[in-house]
Amino acid sequence: MKNLMMTLAVLLLAVVALQAQSQDDQPKRLTDEEIQEFKFYQFYLDQPALSIESIKYAKDEKPLEGQLSKDGKRVVIEGYTKRGRITATVKYKDGTTEEVSRSSCVIDPVIPL
Repeated sequence: MKNLMMTLAVLLLAVVALQAQSQDDQPKRLTDEEIQEFKFYQFYLDQPALSIESIKYAKDEKPLEGQLSKDGKRVVIEGYTKRGRITATVKYKDGTTEEVSRSSCVIDPVIPL
């Protein structure tokens, strides 16, 4: 009985130690202040584009500044505050125009080199 109690105590300590370690391994979420440190954000397009006609927040339609990357596959946004979905009106090389919508989950900061 004493050995069983000792074994259970050791197992309990091991579980507690593993939980503490797994909490330390969680990725750190950025604060609003840290998010604003990034000047540019980007998202990818499904196909290369020729131009961007407009970029705005989907909810309140506040306009954003942005441009296409040289290869036309990414939209680089200036002044994005990570506050929600955005929409962009994109003109493709074949002449078609499309309104593209992206959530904040797929809009990434551009890390300066």
